[in-house]
Amino acid sequence: MKIVLLALLCLSALACDGGLEPPTTAVQVPMGTMTGLITYHNWPPIDSLHDLRLVAFRKFPPRDILTEVLQGRAAVHPPIGDSALVPFFVDSLRFIFVLPAGTYDYVAIAQQYGPSISTDWRAAGQYDLDTNLTIPSSVEVIANDTTGGVNIDVDFNNPPPPPFP
Repeated sequence: MKIVLLALLCLSALACDGGLEPPTTAVQVPMGTMTGLITYHNWPPIDSLHDLRLVAFRKFPPRDILTEVLQGRAAVHPPIGDSALVPFFVDSLRFIFVLPAGTYDYVAIAQQYGPSISTDWRAAGQYDLDTNLTIPSSVEVIANDTTGGVNIDVDFNNPPPPPFP
């Protein structure tokens, strides 16, 4: 009996693949690049400019910026936590945004207009190929390739319709 238990114990030890240890190889997410030009008009007062970020959402309409980002359904440029904000009071800005490959139904400039990082956000401009701003144009980001021409017009006096329900 002891021999059988010892044999089973040895087989169990040999069959163990690390249990709950983290995997030794990270899953590689295919990345692509989005480039374009953001053009700004009618800058608001400085007290309503806490932050500006380029955000690419997988689905439209998004629930809200924070939830979509935290759940991986949106990519942000510059990344959250990065101190390099989109500059204020410029006429235009060229961008290079490296993000996971895939289709993004809604690409927008998000403006944090108040002190709350969790609630004080609105769309200030969006990528759109036509004048129907209620349905934004999508962008396909190809793995290991660059999708150019993602140009966004931001008019702080005439922002696009709010995307959030």
